[in-house]
Amino acid sequence: MKKLVVLLAAFSLTLGAASAQTAPAKAARQAKAAQATKAQKTPEQKADQAARHLTKKLNLSAAQTEQVRQLHLARLQQKQAHKAQAAATPAAKRQHHQAMKAARAQYDAQLKQILSAEQYAKYTQLQADKMAKRKARHQAAQQGKS
Repeated sequence: MKKLVVLLAAFSLTLGAASAQTAPAKAARQAKAAQATKAQKTPEQKADQAARHLTKKLNLSAAQTEQVRQLHLARLQQKQAHKAQAAATPAAKRQHHQAMKAARAQYDAQLKQILSAEQYAKYTQLQADKMAKRKARHQAAQQGKS
């Protein structure tokens, strides 16, 4: 009888350890699936999503929402065109990076014209918060690798 109890205890511990090791793999698969879904969106879908997000965060009017959607769609299409032209050489990458920086500055200038001063200030704060979170995640990942 004691052998049976010991055997069952050993089996349950082994089973628990084995299932604990498979949980991160499942989470990693789910994260990859989410990235694949994100990557499959068309520029129109991405522009709609961005417009909805900004409407929710900045309380945009219907006219502002449509203008933001069109602006974002144009930016995404421009981004696709630049990606297609970018080559793997360091000089081409540098030129691509400069072009994307200029496109971002143009996007921000046009967005500033669409939004009110208060809405634009809130938008810049949202962008700064987003960048801070991204940097924190990057630093955490770097520390995790070390």
